[in-house]
Amino acid sequence: MRALKSSLFSLALLSSAPADPGQLLTFPVGPGRPPSVSGSIDYRLQYDKEKFFVYRPSTYTNSETWGLIVYISPGDNCQGVPAGWDGVLKANKLLFIAPQGAGNGCEMRRRLGLGVMAALEMTQTHKIDPERIYAAGLSGGARTAGQLGFHQSDLFRGTIQNCGADFYKPVPVVKANNFTDSNGNRNYGVFKAGTREIDIARRNGKFVFITGPGDFRYGNINDIYEGGYKPDGFTCKLIDVPGMGHEDCKPSALQQALDFLKT
Repeated sequence: MRALKSSLFSLALLSSAPADPGQLLTFPVGPGRPPSVSGSIDYRLQYDKEKFFVYRPSTYTNSETWGLIVYISPGDNCQGVPAGWDGVLKANKLLFIAPQGAGNGCEMRRRLGLGVMAALEMTQTHKIDPERIYAAGLSGGARTAGQLGFHQSDLFRGTIQNCGADFYKPVPVVKANNFTDSNGNRNYGVFKAGTREIDIARRNGKFVFITGPGDFRYGNINDIYEGGYKPDGFTCKLIDVPGMGHEDCKPSALQQALDFLKT
């Protein structure tokens, strides 16, 4: 009973604490159950062992409902928001959370599980608008975000994918000239999804892809968008940023993505 009271007290502190530039947190209670479960996601993670970077703009108050970006980094340590994103998060009333230990070397089922855990923990400890929970990421993290848009589309309403994309079947090769993944395997851009997951993602999900001519995945992402998402009837948008390399997008492109997701 004492442990339960301590956990509840810690949870109350977390949800009522003043907004902070960023905190590395371990949540005091478990994330609860997602709306549905997917065989592609590991839900058996130990919540009390996982760490998350949480950013709440200075204007945040728990008396209002905010949206949420769950960000998957290509590296294991992500303890800050991408450059310039803070102002956009503030203007759009969005909180930001990034699971630690979810980099490109992480097994995909666990990586997806950390993304789901992050979203569920935030919905328990903050007032989150369920219609504005988005998965985002860079490179391999963007690909993970895209898969969350399929395997857990009842939780994530949209994706913001910087310099990374996958589709559930091969697409025509038009612009791509690099087909290897980060491990050197010749299988970039294809993942497995069930028919039901695909149908729900097509019906309810929104996918934004952000890239530019300096991104070495530029051709891959264009092909996946033009030969996959677009002709297969997904609600999707490609933001082609002049001069952008393999990097997180600038604030203006992030705002374009959010404007599309809100429509």
